[in-house]
Amino acid sequence: MSFYGSRYFGDIIYGEVGKSLFEYHGFVMMVAVGVLVFVMYMGCVILFTKRFYRHFLNRQRLEFWWTVVPMLLLTVLWFPSMINLYHMEEVKRPRWNFKAIGKQWYWSYEFCRNLDTPSLNKSAEEISCYTIDSYMENPQETFMKSGYRLLDVDNRMVAPAGVQMTAFVSSSDVLHSFALPKLLIKVDAIPGRINRLPMKASQCSIIYGQCSEICGVNHSFMPIVIEFIPEKYFVMWLGALN
Repeated sequence: MSFYGSRYFGDIIYGEVGKSLFEYHGFVMMVAVGVLVFVMYMGCVILFTKRFYRHFLNRQRLEFWWTVVPMLLLTVLWFPSMINLYHMEEVKRPRWNFKAIGKQWYWSYEFCRNLDTPSLNKSAEEISCYTIDSYMENPQETFMKSGYRLLDVDNRMVAPAGVQMTAFVSSSDVLHSFALPKLLIKVDAIPGRINRLPMKASQCSIIYGQCSEICGVNHSFMPIVIEFIPEKYFVMWLGALN
């Protein structure tokens, strides 16, 4: 979790995919720094070495390499990027499903357990869905409880940690965006359309996010809070809702 005055980003808790993206980011930064250093070096050579360019007319080999090398660098960057993109969009067999519905200006969450889960006794009570509405908490009350101002909500969404889930995101009025940076999630909530994406938190934590699409006058007051807890406690929480 981030703290006031911190100078670093929050930890990514997305598991293997988050680790791959972190390593890919480091690789891209390494390539970018290498290119920058090389360009600065060549610029200094050309500017401060008079004999270097005074009789320089053409060089076919140089033109060939400054065309081929950027193409190779882009290919090297493109290949792992496509692999990471594929894994981010891959929807594995989920144990739990939930639906996030954006509304002006709050979020509604619906929970349903996957009917194909072997441990589920298929009775009408157990396959029923649960719905909660999540509004931004009063800033004065948040201050008294030492919470995050303009980020905490009255009803937190609770989800199981370490379990594969599927998130269905939609909207009931205008365009919204369901964004959780620490989970590497940002998906548009579009009226009349349901977007699906996988979700898995690698550890128990509290994740904060916000609507990332301008949706009206109270767009800035539409936070998202998900509390990831062990699955057995999540089942107990659902039972309490019922």
